[in-house]
Amino acid sequence: MGTGLMIKTYAFGIMLSLFGGIKTYSAAAYLFIKPVFIYTFMRFTWLFSIACVEWWSGRLYSINCIGEGVSGFYNHIFQIASPACTGLLTTHIGLMGVLVATFVITCMWGLFNIINQIKNISPGKQVIEEYKECKNMMNKNN
Repeated sequence: MGTGLMIKTYAFGIMLSLFGGIKTYSAAAYLFIKPVFIYTFMRFTWLFSIACVEWWSGRLYSINCIGEGVSGFYNHIFQIASPACTGLLTTHIGLMGVLVATFVITCMWGLFNIINQIKNISPGKQVIEEYKECKNMMNKNN
C-alpha cells in the first residue's frame, strides 16, 4: 500500500511539473509572438488596403477615362482634363507612390533591424572586433 501511494505521488509530481513547464513555455511563447503578430497584422492590413484602393482607382480611371480600342484612345484625349479623370489619375499615381514607398520602407526597416540584431549577438560582435583589428593592422603597415 505504501509503495502504491508513493508511485501515485511521484506520478502526480511528474504530471504537475510537466503541465507547469508546458504552461510556462506557452506563456513565454505567447509573450514573444503577440507583438510580432500584431505588427505583422497591422503592416499587412496597411499594405493590402493601400494596394486595393490604388488598384481600384486605376481600374476606374482605365474604365471611365481611357476606354477601349482606337475610339477609346481618341475619346480619352478630350476627357483627360475632366475633373473626374484628373482626380482618379492623381489618386492612382499618389497611392501607387505611397504603396511603393511603404513597401520599400518596410524592407529597409526589416534589414536595419536584422543587421542590428546580428551586431548585438556575440558571434557578430566577435566578427566586428576581428574586422577592426585587421583594419588597424593594415593601417599600421601603410
